[in-house]
Amino acid sequence: YKSPKHFTFHAGKVKDSNILEVRHGDMSVGEAKDYCHDRLNCVAFFHPVYNPTLELSNPDNITFVSSIESFEPDSRDEWRTFVANDLSRANSVNHSSLSYSEIVSVEHPFKSCCTKTEIPTIEQIQAVDTLERISCDISRKDFFENYEKRRKPVMLVGCNKDWKAQDRWSYEKLIPRFDNSSTWRATIGNNEKLKEDVAWSDIASSMVQNSPFYIFDQLDHKEGKKLEEDYEWPGPIQGGDLYGSLNDFPEDYGSKRWFCVGTGGTGTDPHMDPLGTDAWNTVIKGHKWWIVYPERVTDEEDLECDDECSVPIPSSRHWYASVGINAARSEYDNGDRPFHILQKPGETIYLPYGRVHSVFNMDDTIAITANYGSEGNFDEVWKTVVTDGEKRHWRKLYYQ
Repeated sequence: YKSPKHFTFHAGKVKDSNILEVRHGDMSVGEAKDYCHDRLNCVAFFHPVYNPTLELSNPDNITFVSSIESFEPDSRDEWRTFVANDLSRANSVNHSSLSYSEIVSVEHPFKSCCTKTEIPTIEQIQAVDTLERISCDISRKDFFENYEKRRKPVMLVGCNKDWKAQDRWSYEKLIPRFDNSSTWRATIGNNEKLKEDVAWSDIASSMVQNSPFYIFDQLDHKEGKKLEEDYEWPGPIQGGDLYGSLNDFPEDYGSKRWFCVGTGGTGTDPHMDPLGTDAWNTVIKGHKWWIVYPERVTDEEDLECDDECSVPIPSSRHWYASVGINAARSEYDNGDRPFHILQKPGETIYLPYGRVHSVFNMDDTIAITANYGSEGNFDEVWKTVVTDGEKRHWRKLYYQ
């Protein structure tokens, strides 16, 4: 058997070798593979995972070598080495130095050591954002055929241009709008665990004092319903929710619409949206940094901060500064890589079901998001209704 891959991955770095060349920040890992593959005297290359310049795509330096005498395994994912999978170059490698290591698994080859706190700038994220942008004027039919059906993420632009939220959703105008005694699903201060009963008066005080807070609450309670007249579902998605006619499904889950407000530095853990749902998210104020993983990454727990090598109580900032920042340099077994997105005011991201993702507020941010069951993901939606619902639910979906 001969693997079709040109390189094998090893967690660690080459110690004794003949160095051919060192490249500084001008080459991605994929480009380094091509560069080494095209040079018969190149046996391997290695690089540090973290780039101190906070550049999101290219490593800080890549060292190409013509031989490997010894190798130092790395359990903290600080160094990565790629060895040419070419028998004609094998004589230049001390094979005993590359013994099998349980540090690396096919399912989750990278370690999540959360120790750093420095976040890239908005401009740095923008520089590597390649997500397609399209007008929100696209028809429902075209959107379904080109994006939902193909399970393809995309950014819609201008969906909120006529929303009342454009004027009404600011800290100054939101503060007096709700009853101070009303409670919201939110966090206050540096406690990142969402609570169900945070008083609006405490949230308003955080807004005034510019102290950390984060709201992620459904619009199903009395105060939340006041926001319903401020927005509408993006035109290309309207009428596309298979769950829409199932008024009480999923049971006790609510309307699947979420009001998202937070100060800069707040964010979500890596997660996959539930119940087979696609999602849309519109930013009214601020900027969001999205990290979207390939479809083959399905277990978000594998991406969480590892207790063995992280600070005692890691925050969202620790994860983004230590793990998220390196995402695009992390290639999985099918060759796919996570990608970075900068979502700006007036943009609506569409994310199909099955993509693990994380979202970080780069500055004070106000947004609205919703989950829905897409016909483009009918198999998963149908399975969810049949397994989690009652007979009346799947019968209604079947005959509608």
